[in-house]
Amino acid sequence: MLAVNDVAFQSIRNQSRALASGEVSSQELVELYLARIAAHNNTLGAVVTLDAERARREAGRADDERAAGRELGPLHGLPITVKDSFETAGMRTVCGRRDLEHYIPTDDAEAVKRLRSAGAVIMGKTNMPAGNQDVQADNPVFGPSSNPWDITRTSGGSAGGGAVATAAGLTAFDFGSEIGGSTRIPSHFTGLYGHKSTWRSIPLIGHVPGGPGVGRWAELDLACAGAQVRDARDLVPILQATVGPPERDGGFSYTLAPPRATKLADFRVAVWREDPACPADSDVAAAVDDALAVLRAAGTRFEVQPRSIPVDIAASHRVFRPLVYGAFSYDRTGLTAASNSALLARLARHPRGEAGHALRGTFQSHYNWLQADVARHEIRQRWLEFYRDFDIVLMPVAPTAAPPHHNKPIDRFGRLIDVDGDQRPYWDQVKWSAIANVSGGPATTIPVRKGKTGLPIGLQAMGPSGGDLTTIEFAALLGRELDGYLPPPAFM
Repeated sequence: MLAVNDVAFQSIRNQSRALASGEVSSQELVELYLARIAAHNNTLGAVVTLDAERARREAGRADDERAAGRELGPLHGLPITVKDSFETAGMRTVCGRRDLEHYIPTDDAEAVKRLRSAGAVIMGKTNMPAGNQDVQADNPVFGPSSNPWDITRTSGGSAGGGAVATAAGLTAFDFGSEIGGSTRIPSHFTGLYGHKSTWRSIPLIGHVPGGPGVGRWAELDLACAGAQVRDARDLVPILQATVGPPERDGGFSYTLAPPRATKLADFRVAVWREDPACPADSDVAAAVDDALAVLRAAGTRFEVQPRSIPVDIAASHRVFRPLVYGAFSYDRTGLTAASNSALLARLARHPRGEAGHALRGTFQSHYNWLQADVARHEIRQRWLEFYRDFDIVLMPVAPTAAPPHHNKPIDRFGRLIDVDGDQRPYWDQVKWSAIANVSGGPATTIPVRKGKTGLPIGLQAMGPSGGDLTTIEFAALLGRELDGYLPPPAFM
């Protein structure tokens, strides 16, 4: 028999089994998580909006439906949180923006509708940077989210609040989104399995940005839905619930390919451990070594730094920048007098640096965007050919473990991260992850080990488009031989 408090850190597969067997009810799970949010959220800053009474009503209905023997969805009765960029009917959606501080949508985002249809009980919304546009979850409305392994450290972004809630046992899982690593980087920083779905496999109708208003029907280029979980295979029912075209796209169907292998020995793995455009530190290198030792012992066929990798980080990032700035240029609420003056100050100090790329990308011509789009699809074709010989690319998620809070959502002189004593640009944090956003394929973060400071270190498995079940199964098998998810001790 499971002790109710232990359930908070269980996988959703174990929670679903406990619900099915009657060991715990959905109402008890909701009360457990509400109590944990009340106890820990002031310290962590993870959950920014709660609708406790609605969650209680929906949990009671879920229990009644189970007792009546009705057909149940794959997430039935599980209390979850959703990133605050997804519209939720009757529950405010702020997206970290002051202009949306009191915005209460009348409709759910398409993905939220699907989660509810699968039986999920949505308790509340999780923190993020304003407009999704940072690698830390900090904004002028709610402030920062703190890493449960060390509250002086960031949880990452943009889905940083959801990572904290999941890692610290405040929710069964968090459903999020990303455009350049926003689910994977926080998962790496907090010791979770995080997944970026295949591009366009889960509709982003009702995600902000595009919305609110008529913009809700737009789907931001490069952006993908994702989730953060404590067990890699928990991602499967989440995808079952959410993958598929929107109704407006007509009658075609989208079916994820089965996993290419079900044993580590049968995977063909390319190990991309280093790239001069984005050096990773010794903690990340040690994580790669740990993973290689497991693959070697399992008899996995792998190749380190294969020459056939179709693009290096520098080339991929040259394509990513105009695409991501083009996507974000739809939402110009962040272009305030303060942010513009900070951008110009950074531009004056480093004319060829990140500020110049941001300025050019935000105001680029459509012709320039089309050139990047053509280059993106050429890279996607090269990845397709690469995956005829390999099933997985195993590589870093980010160059370091979670850095200290930057406390600079608007920064005049440019933020930095420390990579083994070398001061590197802040935006290096997205370069490894953005490779999958350009390729369009799925990628799953794997918790590997603890670094020198005790912070989690992860790697990611990237795979072919439609191969979500391949990256998930590989992550599950490899994570089982490594640290995998561990509850942060201070919040047990």
